[in-house]
Amino acid sequence: MAALAATLAGCQTTGESIGKSRNDLYDGGRSVLYQVQKGADTPEQAMRMAAAAYSAGDTDQALYQYLRASELDPKRYDALVWVGRIHRERGNNPLAERALNDVLKVEPGNLEALSELGTLQIAMRRYPEAAKTLGGALRLDQQRFGGVVPAGELTDPGVLMVDDKSPLRVYNGLGVLADLRNEFDRAHVYYRLALQISPRSAMAANSLGYSHYLAGEWPAARQAYQQALGFDASYKPAWRNYGMLLARMGNYEEALSAFEQVETRAEASNDVGYVCLIEGNLEQAELFFRSAIDQSPAHYEVASQNLKRVEQIRRIRNNDAGGGSDVSRMSTPVAPAAGPLTIPSAVPLAASTPMVSTVSLPSPLQTGTP
Repeated sequence: MAALAATLAGCQTTGESIGKSRNDLYDGGRSVLYQVQKGADTPEQAMRMAAAAYSAGDTDQALYQYLRASELDPKRYDALVWVGRIHRERGNNPLAERALNDVLKVEPGNLEALSELGTLQIAMRRYPEAAKTLGGALRLDQQRFGGVVPAGELTDPGVLMVDDKSPLRVYNGLGVLADLRNEFDRAHVYYRLALQISPRSAMAANSLGYSHYLAGEWPAARQAYQQALGFDASYKPAWRNYGMLLARMGNYEEALSAFEQVETRAEASNDVGYVCLIEGNLEQAELFFRSAIDQSPAHYEVASQNLKRVEQIRRIRNNDAGGGSDVSRMSTPVAPAAGPLTIPSAVPLAASTPMVSTVSLPSPLQTGTP
């Protein structure tokens, strides 16, 4: 550390200035290492280094280099948009919002900043704000085609025009908002517009699949998920949604395989069991929870808590059958349904500690990165 400090003291590179004016937007832990490396001399070089780091999964260095580009050229608003995107993906919502608002203060019509901010607002469940932000971005985009879109959402979104310069996240985000209102046909139009913008977007295909799932159109959902994974086999939200759909369809082995693409076998067993439990299939749920417990001691507490829910619900059912209900101490389990589930995963089946699962039931916000 002493040698490193001495090295830094002897360096008069412009990389040191990043910590002075943009330190409030950096939350990584290795900025000192990037300062002693060969720094970027131009904003273009910093942008290239940032893009390479992001592609390699090093978001700390990507964040540092995007901020470096912004330092070298304060008008490189695309660099700050990327700062906002990285913070959003890392769950640093206040920093993401601050970076995007910094752009919009000086360039209110920046479509990329608006689309990122709208996506962030959806993730933060600030839906009216998201609708306003994304609606404004949509109107700006449609002006390029000579169209005038009035304030508020169109009665017929099918009249909209897009091209490869249109902001993908704006149309995908408007689809998510439509899904949240159970306006599935409307959502499908937005997702198909998103796929016109980027025909191989795993995010848009996954969103379309989830919309079909919410509408109870499971074959169409399965086809869309498979399409998303064909576009990007590493896209985790699609694997999770696909696994959830397969479990609900009773294809448990396929569901396990889908979940195993993004988690361990024990976690996958727990998640399939969780879906079975929500469906009211206690026998299958118990089998999968016991399998999770046997496979991983580290996963024992999670699966064992879920197994306790099975036992508690079974006791309630037995009490009800015998005329003595214990419902005052525990909520009634959800019965199997033909359509998509309508309760959020945050609702516990017991009055004590809620069950734990990586599955979201339902949450059309699994949008991720295109």
